[in-house]
Formats: sequence, structure tokens, C-alpha cells
Amino acid sequence: MELAEATRQALLILEEEQISPTVDYELVSPDWRIHMQSLTDAVRSYTTARADVINIYTMRQQRPRPVTQTPHLYVFKSSNYDLLRTLFEHVHTDERSQFVDTILKLVKSRTTTHKEIRAARFPHFENYTSCLPMLAEFCFRTGNSAALFETLQDVKLPTRGIAIMLKQLEETIALNYDLFTEIDLDEIPRLLENLRAVAELQTYKTRGPRGGKQVPNLQYRAGFERIGREIIYAIDNIAQECRRAVFYYIRDGLQKRPNLEVESDKKTVENYMTKLGFDAQMVDSLNEAENEYRSATNQFELKNTLGHLRSFLEHLHRESVKSIADAAGDTVEDRWGKATIYLRTQGLITQQHESFVTSLYTLLSDESVHPLGAAPEYARLLRNVVIEYGVMFLSVLDKRGVTIAKS
Repeated sequence: MELAEATRQALLILEEEQISPTVDYELVSPDWRIHMQSLTDAVRSYTTARADVINIYTMRQQRPRPVTQTPHLYVFKSSNYDLLRTLFEHVHTDERSQFVDTILKLVKSRTTTHKEIRAARFPHFENYTSCLPMLAEFCFRTGNSAALFETLQDVKLPTRGIAIMLKQLEETIALNYDLFTEIDLDEIPRLLENLRAVAELQTYKTRGPRGGKQVPNLQYRAGFERIGREIIYAIDNIAQECRRAVFYYIRDGLQKRPNLEVESDKKTVENYMTKLGFDAQMVDSLNEAENEYRSATNQFELKNTLGHLRSFLEHLHRESVKSIADAAGDTVEDRWGKATIYLRTQGLITQQHESFVTSLYTLLSDESVHPLGAAPEYARLLRNVVIEYGVMFLSVLDKRGVTIAKS
């Protein structure tokens, strides 16, 4: 498509968005209880409201916004965004940056808002709506965030449209912070510093010490005070959201950073299992638990990790007992509980060991089927404990000369 025609159509789409906004976020979690659980810590940081009554409408009343720890729970939706995105993809690759620069000129315009007669839908300011929230989402989702922030740094006067757009940025970070990298989130407050300074210049006519000489603000223009204060407030809220989101990136990275001792012990477990003759599928189960743990992005996937760990621990005892009982001419019911008792009666584990591993197995079972899913902390702890128990148990089998008979 020719650039001029694409630009004309884009401006028409944005004009329609200004009058009839379509931007929204929709909860898509398969289980709303997961969402409520993920919000608990964030919400308690800002409010004493009960977590079980929190939804997107009440979250929007909180500033700074609570940042969801599981950002995939909400998906951005906008019919006009879909049109603009399709149009963008029809523009020749070499002309896309020019296309974006042209429509971003709207950011500096004072004609990007529409006064609603009835209550305006979110986001709004003083009952005005704007096309800029959708334009911002378009930039975030097409790799043009840098162009948007560069434009904002060059703004000379605050506008209602920008104030409304910043509310959308608050929403985006709160619900989809992983749309930005950790570096992006660190940079956003700095990139908004100039805009904040421009807004602040419109919040006072004169300034000076109390009782002293008041210095006139030559940049001040009457009528921009409320807009200026709103923009300052939004930017300060965004900075706090960015800080929280960066913390989540750091926390998640550290929680999944390999513990060298545990990794070494995991290899020891695999070597023992191969040496003693365990079925290779058990090693596969342990490795699958590891893969699920490393790649998990939500609590449902962490539940899968615990399920694999539970299965590994269960078969570790059952497979061992089959061979030990067969060699001794004993008959033992092929169940976890019966196998564990038999191991204790044969002196392979002590009463204390039996109590410990039974508690571990019970905890794995409870957490792997818990309706709220598995928290990262539980998954990491239980994974490490299962590996360390495996080293201890398998070393005992090795010292006793136990080998696993092939079925």
C-alpha cells in the first residue's frame, strides 16, 4: 500500500478511536482463583481491600496500580488496534518507520480528545477520551516504543490526550509488564523525566520562599494546571510500577538460577539410577520435572513439575521394593505406602526417614493438585529436597548391593 494512503486511513482509524474508544484488557485466566491469588501480595502493598473482591475495575481505582505477577492473565483487545495493525503490515517495510513517525505527530496535538456526554469509559480524564491510548499500545506491540518515548521527550505543553495515554501506560505495565524488557522498565521513568518537568511548569504561576520574593514562571500558561498535576501523578505512579515489575524480573531470575550443588547432586542421582538398573523412564521423569520447572510461566505449569516429582519419588520406592522383595522371597503390595513401610522394616530407611519422606510425598501430592496451583517457592524447595533425598536413598541402595531387576 502507498504510504500516503496508509497514513490517511490510519488517521481516520485514530479519529474513530478518539470518539468511540475500543481499548480494553480482558481476563483470560482459566481459573479466576489463580488471578486472585497472584494479586494478593501486590494488592496488600497498596490497600487493605480483600483480595477476593479485587477485579480490573477496582484495580483501576488504585494508583499506583498493583502489578500482576502473572501478566498473561489479561489480554489486550481493541478492534481499532487490529485495523491499525493490519494497515501497518500492509505498509512497505522500508516505509514503516516513516508511517509511525507521521501518526505519532498526534501526540503533540491538542485535538486528540473527545468530551463524553455520559460517563466516559476507561481511560479518561475529566470525562474526555482520546485516541492516544490505542496509539501507545500500537507502539508497544509493534516494536515502536522508542519512537513514542522520543516524541514524548519533545512535548512542549501537557495535553489531556497525553494524560489519558499515561493512564493507559499504567494499565499496560500493571497487567502486561512482560511486554517490556527489564531494561525497558528501568529506562521508562528516565524517558518520562522531561515530560514531567514540562508538566510541572504548568502547575504554578510564581514560585519563591514564603514571605520572600516570588519569581514569575515565564513558561506558565493558564488553564493547564490540572493537566500538569495529572501527568506528574501518572508518571510518578508509572515509576513505582516499573520498579515493582523490575523486582519481579529479578526475583524470577534468581529463583530459577541453578544451585550448583543441587545440579551436581541431580547428576549423581542419574548416575546411581543408571548403575543400579532403574528404568530409564524414571530419569526421563526427573528431567521432565526439571524442564517444566525451568520453563514454567504460571502456576499451572509449576503444578506439572510437582506432579513429575511426586511420580519420581513414588516409583523410586516401589521399583526398589519390587527387586528387594523378590530377592528375599517376600510379597509386598505395589503401593507407595506399603513399599515405604517395607523399606523401613528391612532397615534401608529409619523410622525418622520414613516420617520425613512420607511428609514429603504428602506435600508433593497436596501441592500438585491444589486448586490454586503451585507457587514458585514451593516448586523450587520441593524439587531440591527430592533430589537430595534421591542421593541419600540411592547411596544406601548402592552400599547394600541392591540392583533393580528388569521386568
